[in-house]
Amino acid sequence: MNSRVARCTLAAAVAAPLFATLPAAARQDTGWSFTGKVTAVFTGGNSEASTFGLASKVGYGHENYEFLFEAGAVRTDSAIKQRRAVGTESDFTIREENVWQKTAEAYYARARYDRDLSAAFLVFVGTDWLRNTFAGIDSRFLMAVGAGNTWADTDDFAFKTDIGLTWTFQQDVVSNPFVKTTFPGVRASWNLRRRFTQSTKFDSNLTADLNLDETDDLRVNFKNALSIAINSSLAFEPSLELGWRNLPALKQVELFNPDGSPAGTTVRTPLRKLDTFFNVALVVTL
Repeated sequence: MNSRVARCTLAAAVAAPLFATLPAAARQDTGWSFTGKVTAVFTGGNSEASTFGLASKVGYGHENYEFLFEAGAVRTDSAIKQRRAVGTESDFTIREENVWQKTAEAYYARARYDRDLSAAFLVFVGTDWLRNTFAGIDSRFLMAVGAGNTWADTDDFAFKTDIGLTWTFQQDVVSNPFVKTTFPGVRASWNLRRRFTQSTKFDSNLTADLNLDETDDLRVNFKNALSIAINSSLAFEPSLELGWRNLPALKQVELFNPDGSPAGTTVRTPLRKLDTFFNVALVVTL
C-alpha cells in the first residue's frame, strides 16, 4: 500500500470520532418513502433511436437510523438504416431495413444503513452493484463500512460527509492482467441537499473510490440534480452525472496493417477516462 495513502487513511480513522463533538441537527423521523423516475426519448424519420430509463429509491428514516435502497437501469438503441434500390436506373423501388444496435446500457443497485451514535457522528454499512459494459465493467460488487458526520439536516439544507473502507469484486468485459479483480479500497463521499423554494431543490452527491492495491485506480462519481415540483407527487428533474476513472477498463479492437488491410488479430486499448450522463426525468414521490 502506498505509504501516503496509508497515513491519510489512518489520520481519517483517528479524526472521525472527533466529529461527535461537532453540533448537528438531529435526524428527522420521516418513516417510509418511495421515489420513482422514468426517462424516455424516441426519435423517428431519417434516423431512429430510443432511450428508456427507470430508477427507484426506497427509504426508511428514523430519529436514530436510516435505511436506503436504490436501483436503476438505462438503455439506448439506435437504428442503422440500410437502403438499396431494386430495378433499373429509370424504374426502381427503394427497399429499407433497420438494423437495431444497443449503443448504451447501464444497471445499478445499492443499499446503505446509517446509524447515529450522537447528534453529529454516524456509522454506516453499504453495498453497491454496477454493470456498464460500454464502460468496460461486466460486474462490480462493492461492500463498505465506515463513519461520517451529519453537519446539518433541516428542511432547507442538509449536508453529510463520510469515509470508509471497502472491498471490491470486479469483472471487466476485457480482463486487465495488471489489476486484480478483488481488492481493498477507501471511499469518501458527500451528500448535499439545498431547497431554494417550496418547489425547487438541488441535490449533489460526490463519491471517490481508491483502489489500495493499485493506487492509480481512482474512481470519482459526481452527480448534480435540480428538482422542480409540478405538484405534491410529481417533479421534473434534469441531472448531470460525471463518472471518471483514472485507470479505465480495456477494450478489444481489431488491428489493421499500415496499408489498411486486416492484420487478423486484436489489441487491447484503454477506454476513455470520463463518461457523461445528462438525464431529464419525471419523478414520482409517494
